[in-house]
Amino acid sequence: MKIAHLSDVHLGYRAYSRTNEHGMNQREHDVLQAFRRALRAIRDAEPDLVLITGDLFHAVRPPNSSLIAAYRALSEVQARRAGAPLVIIAGNHETPRVAGSGCILALLTHIPGVQVVYDRIEQVEIAALNATLLCIPSRGVLELERSLLQPNPHTRWNLLLLHGLLEGVTPFALERPIDRQRIVRDEWDYIALGDWHLYTQVASNALYPGATEFTSTNIWEEAGKEKGWILYDAETRTHEFCPIRTRAVFDLVPIDAAELTATELNEAIELRADALGDALQGAIVRQRVWNLHPELRRQIDGELLRELKARALHYLLDLRAPRIAASGRIRPGATDADNENRLTLIDEWRLFAHTYDLPADIDRAAFMELGERYLYQSADHSS
Repeated sequence: MKIAHLSDVHLGYRAYSRTNEHGMNQREHDVLQAFRRALRAIRDAEPDLVLITGDLFHAVRPPNSSLIAAYRALSEVQARRAGAPLVIIAGNHETPRVAGSGCILALLTHIPGVQVVYDRIEQVEIAALNATLLCIPSRGVLELERSLLQPNPHTRWNLLLLHGLLEGVTPFALERPIDRQRIVRDEWDYIALGDWHLYTQVASNALYPGATEFTSTNIWEEAGKEKGWILYDAETRTHEFCPIRTRAVFDLVPIDAAELTATELNEAIELRADALGDALQGAIVRQRVWNLHPELRRQIDGELLRELKARALHYLLDLRAPRIAASGRIRPGATDADNENRLTLIDEWRLFAHTYDLPADIDRAAFMELGERYLYQSADHSS
């Protein structure tokens, strides 16, 4: 059995202020185009089964334009596939907070061959393929502790679909990762994983295809990584990662401004950008500058920045001041003025968390809030 597996499409994702000729947010259009490219490639590969393991949409209530475009794109590919099986499970982004309130994915079940699982762990039988799919959507993860995850002994093929982060996939996660041993077992012919935005092989039969575009909270961690989908052969347990074209993302080598003059800093910014050549045009670019003193900040060439921002889709000059003293501690060599302006521990955390390079799957606001809560709790216990 040949399986096409994609995940984390995030239709409806929007970023930056640029729009295309039709007035659509350019990044929203990019995400839709990447999805269409993936579907065209999947159609041409003629798989027996197509799987989408969560976060097809970026929000519980996606823009109407994205919903209509998704319905049309899936209808077209299903017409070409003569209604062959296509199974979608819900991810955290499209799952409503209140259980039983429905899910936007349910609309897609009107397309021939499409089946959707969104509220709980469900077993989907596909008689035409003699296959059983145990589907664990985002909300179903809460049921894992009390659920028995077993293949169906009466069908030829047994697949497990999961939207969630397994232990060991990322060194840092806000939520408790899922016990890898409960999921990754040899008895499953294929384990289709979603939620992690980078293509990752967990085992020969367990794979994250990653996202189809750069849509995570920290896209800079993903810079230089390909996006795409997986074509999996269940008979041989081998796979091919199939890249798709996306918007280019560059995280340029940081500039240490501690010993630079204004002229040298502007030259360094220009040289880093020029090194991209034509690739800068329409790209998403970040240039970090470390140890930038306030007087130097005011001397950055505004005309140069306007030119770079005009050429790129989005050019971020990420300026970071020298590290300041932690709360309650005097930095060696600090002046009285330095000590008067020192930050509280909470302020220091906010400064750190606002600029820290988070893993692709971590929501920055939630990360900052969690840290603050821990700090407040620590203060309460120590007082």
